[in-house]
Amino acid sequence: MNKPLVIGLGNPFRGDDGAGWAVIDALKGKVPADVKLCKLRGDIAELIDVFADHSTVYLIDACFTDSLSGSWQRIDARLHPIPLDAPQTSTHGLSVSQAIDLAKAFNQLPAKLIIYAISGDQYNMCSTLSAPVAQVIDIVAQNILNEEDIRTCTKKA
Repeated sequence: MNKPLVIGLGNPFRGDDGAGWAVIDALKGKVPADVKLCKLRGDIAELIDVFADHSTVYLIDACFTDSLSGSWQRIDARLHPIPLDAPQTSTHGLSVSQAIDLAKAFNQLPAKLIIYAISGDQYNMCSTLSAPVAQVIDIVAQNILNEEDIRTCTKKA
């Protein structure tokens, strides 16, 4: 499939783990029809299947890091290694880095995979993002809108 795909990964009922979904909500109505938005809860098999069906994927996920809550980074998964994290630090069972490794092993990694990792610190049972994470949702969304693939689709619309 040629349409760029933007995936918000997480669980909106686990505090900052809802950051990926919040970015998708911020993008609604701002991306052209040629860009597909979706929310996934983190089923790794489903994620690998989605990877296989798209050549360009942007993935937004909350992560545990030593960085301040609300900091974020853009990682090109084809050019830079994804920091390996322990499965117990992921609310998805397997971590995103492990899913990427599996997709590589099965030759199902998209040609372009960009990860927006948002550092969070509150993953308890609640439907509210921490203030530092909530403050970067629109910033991350704007950075996705500025991606070349997304801008190209906007020019076609």
